Formats: sequence, structure tokens, C-alpha cells
Amino acid sequence: MKRLIFITGGTGGHLFPALCLAEFIAEKDRNMKIYFVGRKNSVEEKIISEKFPFFGISLKRASEVKPWDYIKAYLEGRRILKKLKPHLLIVFGSYISIPILIEAIIKRYPFFLHEQNVIPGRVVRIFAPFARGVAISFLETKRYIKNRNIFHTGNFVREELLTKEKEKCKKELGFEENKKLLIVTGGSQGARRINEIMKGLIPKLLSMGWQILHQIGFNNYDDFVKDIPEEWKDKGYKPVPFINNMEVAIKAGDFAISRAGATTIYQFLLAGLPAIYIPYPYAKDNHQEVNAKLIVENECGEIIKEENITIETLLKKILEWDEKRISNARERCKSMVIYGARERFFEIIYRYLEGRN
Repeated sequence: MKRLIFITGGTGGHLFPALCLAEFIAEKDRNMKIYFVGRKNSVEEKIISEKFPFFGISLKRASEVKPWDYIKAYLEGRRILKKLKPHLLIVFGSYISIPILIEAIIKRYPFFLHEQNVIPGRVVRIFAPFARGVAISFLETKRYIKNRNIFHTGNFVREELLTKEKEKCKKELGFEENKKLLIVTGGSQGARRINEIMKGLIPKLLSMGWQILHQIGFNNYDDFVKDIPEEWKDKGYKPVPFINNMEVAIKAGDFAISRAGATTIYQFLLAGLPAIYIPYPYAKDNHQEVNAKLIVENECGEIIKEENITIETLLKKILEWDEKRISNARERCKSMVIYGARERFFEIIYRYLEGRN
């Protein structure tokens, strides 16, 4: 039996592709035993531990980590690798993976990296030369990575859900099948500024015939909904702290307002969902804006910087997207992605592991 360790953490952009791939591999090959390593007492531990064995390391949030914290995390990671003796590590970036990767290099445990964004994060850039290979979501990423084995696999999402019929997905979510649906999401953590703007925009959009599914974020949800008029909900507005069945929601949507995380974008592209992207302004290396610019260049969406967003500017942008423009963008979205990402990556690691026998 082959032992695989997945290392992920931080945001949903790392977590959900990792979990999606792990579930696919577990179903595809029962002779592969999968473990996860992430941050103790975290969202990823709560989500992953229900499905796979989870080993936590004691790192705080990225903004709170001190240099000596990595020493403790390194020692924990070393014990984990010594106990599990993995045949392969699959790493999705994030500062959480640093202490594990250092020990993997020292003890020569092989690892593959996966990069979700157009511009790779620092962990991928630093550790790519030591990896057996690097899988990328977008072909444009290749020029930033120093490794001879770069694989354009695409991102790991549940493609089978993104091929369902739009009307059935709307009905499954409790919306009317014959009315257009707007998806609003600030990412897995929510986005306070987007939420504030939406509060002034919701009644205008409802009066125009839109239905709205709005992911608020757990931290902001209670304050946001306490003064929401019931009339809005009666007319088709549904606020939720978190969209559990995101693929179904994306397929149900006709248009979206969103942050520009790589996994969200890839889901939108696969489902043919054009969007107005409002990149997170404090993302490292401004990677969300770079992600969104690639989409705009291919006429699959638009960008509004957070500093420029108002109720009026956002409404104006939405009104510019008539049915013809949305329809054209829908087809262009689908042309930007490659399908079968999980299958492609599974074949890569399967051939690698077979070659090591």
C-alpha cells in the first residue's frame, strides 16, 4: 500500500482542490492510503478530519507566525514524517507546508507541488527546484517556475457537478428556475467591503428581476443579516454564511460578483460563469488581480478594484452585461480550461510511484 501525505491549509483555495483530489485518488485506487497535514485547531482540520486522517502542526495564522514558531513546527513535522514514512507528498503551497518540505528535502522524501494561481506563491517558487514535478492550473504560470517537470493539469474541482443542468441546480438551491441568478461570494472567509456594497445594491437588483445567492462569511454573517428585511428574502435574496455545495451554486448562476481566488475562478470557467471580479487588495504578490486580468484578457469577466467600488459603479458594470455578452463570455470561459485535471494528475503520480518500485 502506497502512503500519500497531502499538505494544505490557509484558505479554501488551497484546501478544496487538495480535498477534491484526495477523494478522487481514494476512490480510484484503494491501495493508496491518504493522510493530511495542516494547522492544528483550524478550519481545514475540522473539514478534513471527517474524511481522512489528519495530523496537525502548531502554527498560528500567517500574520502571527514568529521565526521560532517554525522550529517547533519543524520538529512536529519531522515526527509526522518519521511515523508515516510516506511514499510521496503532494503539496498545495501555503506557509504551513514549509517545515514539512524542509524535512522532506533533508530526508529525501519525494514531493509534487500544485499551484492554483497564475503567479505562483512563494512556497512553490522556493521549493519547485527540489520537487519531482509541479502541476499548474494555467499555462501562463510555467515561466515563473524552475523545474524541468511542469505539468499543465488544470485545477482540481468537482467537474461532474459543474455539468449538471442549470435549471435543476436552481431548483435544488430553492430558487425559481426561470429567473436569472446572481452569485455573490467574497471567498471562503467572506469580504466585508463587498457585503457593504451589496446591502445597498440588493433592492435594486431584486427590482430588476434578479435572484441572489450571497455568501457572507461566518465572521460577518450575524451582524449582516440582523437587519435584512424579510421582503428581500421573499423576492429571491438568500444570504448564507458559507455555500456548502459551491459547484451546484456556480452551475445554477447566470452571473457572479466575486473575489478572484484561483479555485473560484477555475470553477467559474468550467461552468461557463462570467463574473465581475473584485480582487482581494492585500493578497501576496497581488496574485488575485493577476488571476482576474487573465480572465479579462479573454473577455470572460471584468475587474473592479476594491478602492473604486461603489453601489453606482458596480450597478453600472452589471447593467453592461446584457444577455448577448453573457452568452458570448460563457463560451469563452469554457475554452480557457482543460478538463480532467484530477485524472491527469493521478496518472502522473501513478506512473511516478510505479517507476519507484
